[in-house]
Amino acid sequence: MALSDQLAKLSAQAKSLEESAQAAEQKDKAWVANREAEVKSKLEKAKAEAGAEAQADEDECKRGWNKLKSSVTEDFDSLHESAHRKHEELKAKRADRHADHAAEDAEDAVAFAIYALEQAEYYVLAAADAQISAGEAEINAELA
Repeated sequence: MALSDQLAKLSAQAKSLEESAQAAEQKDKAWVANREAEVKSKLEKAKAEAGAEAQADEDECKRGWNKLKSSVTEDFDSLHESAHRKHEELKAKRADRHADHAAEDAEDAVAFAIYALEQAEYYVLAAADAQISAGEAEINAELA
């Protein structure tokens, strides 16, 4: 997922959290319970996607490492002839890998921020539900 797409998703998630907090303040128990279930479902989906993405990243890293080992083995005989050229190519590849890793780190950070916001929304809704239940229990205790 592109960084701009993740930032858009982060913005939408923050708006959703804001709407949930406002509804929780209004103490609409049915809406809070429904939204809490929706958020929990999204949270589980985000966990699964994060796990799959981590596995894909690990697999890609292993493929890259195996490709690099194979390349070094094949090119060993001509190493002295191409040392300067190889050195410059490796510097460029290292810079590309560094840029790719930095972009992946940014994407992972945004994904984590989305996950954290979903967690925050879940706990805001759980707290609102607990407050509503406590208020109902107080009313029932007064009536009894």
